[in-house]
Amino acid sequence: MQLKTLVRTALMAFGVGIAVAALVAARTGARVVLCEQDSRLGGALLWDGAAFESGLALDWVTAVAAELAGLGNAAVLTSACAFGCYDGNLVLVAERLGRDAPVRQRLWKIRAGRVVLASGAIERPLVFAGNDTPGVLLASAARGYLNRHAVAPGRRAAVFANNDSGYAAALDLADAGIEVAAVVDPRPEPGGEAAKAIEGRGIALLAGQAVARAGGGRQLAWIEAAPVDDSGAVAGDARRIACDCLCLSGGWSPTVHLYSQRRGSLRFDEDLAAIVPDGAVAGMTVIGAAAGRFDLADCLADGAGVVERPQVEMPRVRAQGPVMTGLCPIWDVDGGSRRQGKRFVDLQNDVTVDDLALALREGYRSVEHVKRYTTTGMGTDQGKTGNVNAIGLLSQMTGAPMAEVGVTTFRPPYTPVTFGALVGRRVGRQLEPSRRTPFHSCSEAAGAVFVASGPWLYPRYYPRPGETMAEAIRREALNVRRQAGMVDMSTLGKLELQGRDAAAFLDRAYANKISSLAVGRARYGLMLREDGLVLDDGTVSRLGESHYLVTVTTAHSERVELHLEKLLQVHWPELEVHLVPVSEQWASLAVAGPRARDVLRALAPDFSVENEDLPFLAVREGRIADLPARVFRISFSGELGYEVNVPAHQAAALWQAVSRAGDAYGLMPYGLEALDVLRIEKGHLSVGTEIDGRTTAEDLGLGRMVNRDKACLGRALLDRPALEAGGRLQLVGLLASDGRTPIPPAAQIVAADARQETSGAAPSLGHVTAAIESPTLGQPIALALVRGGRARKGETLAALSPLTGERVAVTLTDPVFYDPEGVSLRA
Repeated sequence: MQLKTLVRTALMAFGVGIAVAALVAARTGARVVLCEQDSRLGGALLWDGAAFESGLALDWVTAVAAELAGLGNAAVLTSACAFGCYDGNLVLVAERLGRDAPVRQRLWKIRAGRVVLASGAIERPLVFAGNDTPGVLLASAARGYLNRHAVAPGRRAAVFANNDSGYAAALDLADAGIEVAAVVDPRPEPGGEAAKAIEGRGIALLAGQAVARAGGGRQLAWIEAAPVDDSGAVAGDARRIACDCLCLSGGWSPTVHLYSQRRGSLRFDEDLAAIVPDGAVAGMTVIGAAAGRFDLADCLADGAGVVERPQVEMPRVRAQGPVMTGLCPIWDVDGGSRRQGKRFVDLQNDVTVDDLALALREGYRSVEHVKRYTTTGMGTDQGKTGNVNAIGLLSQMTGAPMAEVGVTTFRPPYTPVTFGALVGRRVGRQLEPSRRTPFHSCSEAAGAVFVASGPWLYPRYYPRPGETMAEAIRREALNVRRQAGMVDMSTLGKLELQGRDAAAFLDRAYANKISSLAVGRARYGLMLREDGLVLDDGTVSRLGESHYLVTVTTAHSERVELHLEKLLQVHWPELEVHLVPVSEQWASLAVAGPRARDVLRALAPDFSVENEDLPFLAVREGRIADLPARVFRISFSGELGYEVNVPAHQAAALWQAVSRAGDAYGLMPYGLEALDVLRIEKGHLSVGTEIDGRTTAEDLGLGRMVNRDKACLGRALLDRPALEAGGRLQLVGLLASDGRTPIPPAAQIVAADARQETSGAAPSLGHVTAAIESPTLGQPIALALVRGGRARKGETLAALSPLTGERVAVTLTDPVFYDPEGVSLRA
């Protein structure tokens, strides 16, 4: 069923057009969404008072809205502004909700088969000295205050209009008992029914005159009206008129923003002195005032014309106030004296007529350049009231027709939209989009509790009935040490490099030597920043003579990819290397533990995983569980381990096969928390804790990995005195001295006898980067960065938590707590 979106977003839209369009579309069975920026339907009818033979036009629109609400295929959204219209008829709508709603705004993304745009028109002000004085307002605004909200805009009013629609404000003010001092009209002979109605009320009509100046300080007190010529220049003596309210009507500008966002072409209409749609846009129909048609009967006909043979009886118009007819464009009332006051074109950005003239004198001719030089039309209203006046003034100053001056670009959003509406709720996982690994559904079925890890939604642990998180983590970690476990490693960044110079490039990008790596082997790699500090760590595997696979940490995957691309494209463009990110293409499942080899044997009897065929830090391609796979003999846990990579779409098949094969060997899945426990026991580094952007390879105990016989990025700056000075923070392990008291996370390391003084905190010697209660060792352990830490091994210090005040005596030790000789992972 086709979805029609009907949009109304501006001031002078006789709401009958959009109401008729919605009704005739809904009666054909089409799904209809009507978006209205006001709190109720009606458009200009909310203050215009137009009537049909059957009664007020607004009452008819209200009845239509009630019928639409009862139809199952129509939705009416009020307080909902369509602010963007994109390719494929994607319409974005910001709906304002009530104070009691859980959120202030809701964002709608509507993909429509057809858009009917009834965005109406916006009244233009007139430009003269003092036109920013409080009490000067648009005639339509005055009518809205008076007829819709019963608020008098002043006690003694005047009207300055260059078209018949402005006269309606004078009539409404008089009907409300407000004194109307005069109607000022630059047209020599206004004529018409509107002028006769004004004269019939005894209101002075100053034809052939314009308001040349307004004043009164903080509140309008008077205006000066004077005869003007065709250009708007004052041609006679001015007359001062006392008033506290001046209603302006310089014509109406169709609201073409959404139409223009769809790349609809525009033209200048001489009769309306306005920019109007010109031509068709696929899937969009513009009706009513938005198309330059202001008569109520025309709006009705436009709305009915959106479908063939509409099943709606059109009401007949009985009464309508003056519409925009007989317009005489006047872009600026020039009093001929600089002392008369500023004449504002853009009231939001305070752009004046003199600013536009200065832009032309400075050589800015294009309307887009003038816009940027003066900032006219660059406020949050996007020039809705001032742009046409600015274009008219440029035409007048340059002598070029307005059609040649052109228009500025209309870009979304049509009206300001809060970031909160665009990104969604400010709480929980809706704060930002989450990525899911290929094994997500498998982990979910296994009962995983998930946690946001960077952009990823990652299994945190797999609880059993009645089990706490701590108990589940302990069970999972011990099972890896004693039997076998499997863990999703798909979040690791993966980059493939191919090309004649791939080895040379990796030698330059990594601190250790990569070019000596044999085909079918892997190597731990350390990457430095340009300043010599550690950027990232990971593995490099050589899959062919000029084919490498690089893995980088989850947290730094995008950053490292951009870093390597910059090196290739900016620093070393002469190297023949092709880099392709393949993280999304591979699902990676690690199987670790003393029984891991047994699991792989059962899984793939024809794929040898024995030491002689697949030793530690080797890689082979073959078939695992009848799936094409890459198998890496790599371990992050410190146990015998294999990382099996298969195409991402075959992740579920791999998970199920590994689960079945591992049942006989006690295999169970483990999550991020157990993985972290295992890596801390093994002393492995983590980005953000040990690799925190301030540490060197030497600080982390990896100084020997920096190959001094080759050049690499960051190598030259490693010799800076500050990076070689004593007393730097160095990676060490911590044991609770009593063997049982937990070490506070993120604690500061202080001297054993240091005490918190009233004058300040004890001097810090370092800080804890990671702390756990080790299931394997049966005692609390931690990793820490301590000043001169390696020389202090065996020394007793204190871990002091600045948050809780806890103080625990700790003994410095080697950061590798478990299997320091690496016997288990090479088994």
